[in-house]
Amino acid sequence: MKQLLFVLLTIVLMGCQSNVEELPILSYKINSEGEKETYSIKYSNFKDQDGLHVSAETIQNKIIVANFFFTRCPSICPPMRTELIKVAEEFITNDTVLLISHTIDPKNDTIEVLKNYSEATAIPNHKWLFVTSSEENTKHLAAQFMTNFKPNEDGTDFYHSSYIALLDHNQNIRGFYNSLIPEEVTRLKKDIKTLLTSIN
Repeated sequence: MKQLLFVLLTIVLMGCQSNVEELPILSYKINSEGEKETYSIKYSNFKDQDGLHVSAETIQNKIIVANFFFTRCPSICPPMRTELIKVAEEFITNDTVLLISHTIDPKNDTIEVLKNYSEATAIPNHKWLFVTSSEENTKHLAAQFMTNFKPNEDGTDFYHSSYIALLDHNQNIRGFYNSLIPEEVTRLKKDIKTLLTSIN
């Protein structure tokens, strides 16, 4: 009887494990031999809304939800921010999940501006970082996220993506999600839970 229970328990556990969806690692490059080489996102010379440096320790063992924005954005940033607030609220008690928003307009988005923008979300600073660096450094980081941004020709706005990236606890990109599509945001939340399960 004990052996039968053990076998049944094993089958149940295997079934549970098979339901944990494997998310692909999307942060990779193809080397000269045509093979994939994965890489992790690395921060250098970024500061958050409190003027604190964002370091390897800041993001260590964190599941990160990341996007690029600027505070004066009149188009896609407001709805993106609304969706990110919902994501932050859903995982507000889980210290493993961290949101990071990177300004692409460092000239205007000073630490003080980012601080005010952060406070308007009503999400604690330790849960959602609004970070800034030089334009060159930000473009370098954006390239790691496989995205880019540029000013419009008339200077009224920046072209940038509405996509959100999901990083695992090793800072590998595991998914991209269009923040303007509700089903994509739902998939993001599901994938965050998948990653949380994989490290617990």
